[in-house]
Amino acid sequence: MSRFVLAASACLLVACSGPEGAAPAPASPTERKPPAAAVATPEPTQLHEPPVVAPEPTAPAASPEATAAHAEVQTTMHGEALGEHPNVHFAPIEDPSGTALHAFHAALRSLAERPAEGAKVRIAFYGASSVAADRYTAYLRGYLQRRFGDGGVGFVTLVPLWRWHRHDALRLDASKHWRIEHGQRKTGKLDGYYGLLGASAHTTHERARSKLVPKSTAVSKIADSDTFALQYLVQPGGGSFALELGTKQAATTQTFDTKAAAVALKTTSVTLPEQFIPLQIRARGDGEVRLMGGIFERDQAGVVVDALGIGGTRSANMLEWDQPQWTAALRERAPSLYVLAYGANESVDEDEPIEVYRENLEAVLDRFAAAVPEASCVLVGPVDYPLKDPQTEIWGARPRLRQILETQRAVAAERGCGFFDTSRLTGGLGSMPLWVAAEPKLAKDDHLHLTPLGYLHFGRVLSDALMADYDGPPRVPPA
Repeated sequence: MSRFVLAASACLLVACSGPEGAAPAPASPTERKPPAAAVATPEPTQLHEPPVVAPEPTAPAASPEATAAHAEVQTTMHGEALGEHPNVHFAPIEDPSGTALHAFHAALRSLAERPAEGAKVRIAFYGASSVAADRYTAYLRGYLQRRFGDGGVGFVTLVPLWRWHRHDALRLDASKHWRIEHGQRKTGKLDGYYGLLGASAHTTHERARSKLVPKSTAVSKIADSDTFALQYLVQPGGGSFALELGTKQAATTQTFDTKAAAVALKTTSVTLPEQFIPLQIRARGDGEVRLMGGIFERDQAGVVVDALGIGGTRSANMLEWDQPQWTAALRERAPSLYVLAYGANESVDEDEPIEVYRENLEAVLDRFAAAVPEASCVLVGPVDYPLKDPQTEIWGARPRLRQILETQRAVAAERGCGFFDTSRLTGGLGSMPLWVAAEPKLAKDDHLHLTPLGYLHFGRVLSDALMADYDGPPRVPPA
């Protein structure tokens, strides 16, 4: 989405006269001069007043559609309605301009009014471990899809990125022969060829395999997919791999050769059977195979949420990605909204000046703005991550976390992005111990990661925040 900065210029008219209250003395006949030629009076300057921005909402905007969608996704993910919780607080999308989500909401309105076959509203949701867990992003996926149509699962990695890797729609069962590459790694290829997600899995071993097992409990099911786009790197000396659909006794096999004259990201569409069957990838051992991921979508119109999380990463890691390759991958997805949910890992980087953090964040947003300038953007701040005093063993606010939040809030406002202060969700800085002590727990004992129940509440509040201007009176009416 284009960002516009409105600057109002002011004119100051000064009238010169004699002493206050005195009329000017009339000119004598000899002092009178012939009348000057008439001078055209310039038209007054038209000042464009900035739009009046209504106050931020203090509660979700209630609507029958929202209530029904929440009830359905909560039943799917939790078995019953979540209900209100005294330690869970509504937090709005902070947006001084009042227009940060206009493009996203316009896309949703178009989808709702004209749900043409194949029409999609996509969200590119980047982040660290909380996004990689695909819990609150799954809630958002299910909530929006129940309101605007299920467009499919979206992007998934085909090899687990770490031991705790999970996705709401699938389980990955892979051999140990894969090597994971991403920008946070200090050793490895470090070439930036990481595709849309910012991570890749490569192998040269003939026994390397990875099996995708769908989950029947997912909010959006892979078994309902109509299309599957396979993404991998082609390169000089690249090897081949087989994609097997079906059981070992009756599998349909397609072979892909990744050898090419130059390095490039390749996306290949794979025909899926009417009834989804097990999917497995096997390397042939005749050269390096490098997988970026896959994209599952449905033919019908709807919303797609790509959960693009990598555990332990920082927003600045994006600057290590090959920009042309990543830009092409993101443009191909054509998101109406992109979200960056980082900051917890950066909050422990005490040796990095906050000015450097800000410069890196601005550089990352520059890349997004260049890649998808028409999309809406939102920064999701880190959860309250307190610091434990080793002497008193009392948890207190982490000073750098406050700096991270203040920086994200300021940069978001300057760039025309929305900002979701996740610490407000838990009750403000220093409130995380209440989530840890809640019964049942809302956060884990590390005072950083939430429990599955905590992430569901997170997803519920974030969904309401993103839709507040859509369901309620807009803070600035769309043009």
